[in-house]
Amino acid sequence: MYTTKQAGNMNNRLNVILIVFFIFFVNTAIAPSIQHDYVSLTVSPGDDLSRIASFTASSKRLFATADASGTAASWVTPKHIDFGAIAPGDKIEKGYTISVPRYQNPGYYEVVWKYNCKYTDGTACSVTSDTVLQITVKSTATQTSSKKQPIYISVTQGEDLTDYLTFTSTGTKYGLYAWADASGNAASWVTPRRIDFGSIAPGDISKKYYTISAPEYQNPGTYELNWKWGCKYTDGTVCYVTDDFLSIQITVKAKSVSTYTRPVYTPVYTPTSDQTTPFIIGLTIILILFIVWIYIVTWVARDANKRGTSGTLWGILAFFLGLLGLVLYLIARPKGNFVLCDYCGKEKLDTLTRCPHCNKTTTPAFEPAPAREKPIQYAPAIPQKPEATVDDLKKLKEKLNKINSLLEKLDERLAQGEMTEARYKELSRQYKAEAENLKNLVTEKELMQEVGLKTDEK
Repeated sequence: MYTTKQAGNMNNRLNVILIVFFIFFVNTAIAPSIQHDYVSLTVSPGDDLSRIASFTASSKRLFATADASGTAASWVTPKHIDFGAIAPGDKIEKGYTISVPRYQNPGYYEVVWKYNCKYTDGTACSVTSDTVLQITVKSTATQTSSKKQPIYISVTQGEDLTDYLTFTSTGTKYGLYAWADASGNAASWVTPRRIDFGSIAPGDISKKYYTISAPEYQNPGTYELNWKWGCKYTDGTVCYVTDDFLSIQITVKAKSVSTYTRPVYTPVYTPTSDQTTPFIIGLTIILILFIVWIYIVTWVARDANKRGTSGTLWGILAFFLGLLGLVLYLIARPKGNFVLCDYCGKEKLDTLTRCPHCNKTTTPAFEPAPAREKPIQYAPAIPQKPEATVDDLKKLKEKLNKINSLLEKLDERLAQGEMTEARYKELSRQYKAEAENLKNLVTEKELMQEVGLKTDEK
């Protein structure tokens, strides 16, 4: 027998079970049932359908979306629709497109639009119905001819016309590459003459544009443009094109010509930018070469004069014979070292007794001192009985002034770049040694005159 306590526990358990069952029953009764709105569509492979999805808010402001699913969800663009914020009682419509693949197998397919929503305060809201599109794809007749009918177009002389070609991959292998080549008596009007469709996946369509430019003075008539298709797989195997040839018949019409009186004018040549640039570059190169050649001819003439030959003759030969004249002069020119003339101070060969510049017979003012590693040291002058007269002292001073003048000319020629620094040092050392010697002699004679060891003056 149950006790009173056990009976009370049993009643409590029954009450709990009844309460849970009641809550479940009530929730099930008030939960909205999801209904489906069915829409039946019949399409053919390759069709494009534009549809509209709509959502209406009931009592509160909310946000709504819709997502596509089902066996034909891949045909839908876009697959997700965002209706945004919808005020109570408003209806928002959004468009979408169903693109049936061109080579889709006939049969029955579905697109299910699942709607979702929530209120702006964050609470969830329920949707009473979804939309189910029942799409029936019907079969189409198969084309038996491998040639399409020609396409007829007409253009005016000088007119540009833009058209396009499409290529569809119907196989199951990936990595198909396709192209089309233009031929016919109007192929030269086409840009580009080869259209590359690139890599096309199974079931995809590639569209490429091209331009037909009819020549401005093309004779009116009918011309033909042929497109030959080709394709292959990346593994090297060849694929076959069902309609591998497309013919376009182009009719060229004459453009209207207005009557006018042609003005009389003298044509003036104005080079374009493309022609001007090479012309200026070529002219600049010719001018630079001419200046360089004039400098070479001048150098030949001056060098020939320094060496005692006819600078005018060699300059003329070098100018007219060109490189041959320069080579002949370098072979035939006299060899030797340059020295300065005692009268004009210009360079001449040391083997010449007559200066080619001033035409005077020169006598070296000194004997060139041999090069020494140590400075030249002179012994102190020993007083001797002078035998020189006043005229001798005067000649020594004139000779000293002349050597000082030659030293100044050496500085000028070095500054003007007419002689090398090595040659300048050699001549300068020789002249300075001679000048120092003359200074010592002049000083010695002046001292001897002061102490009375001088001869009678004239």
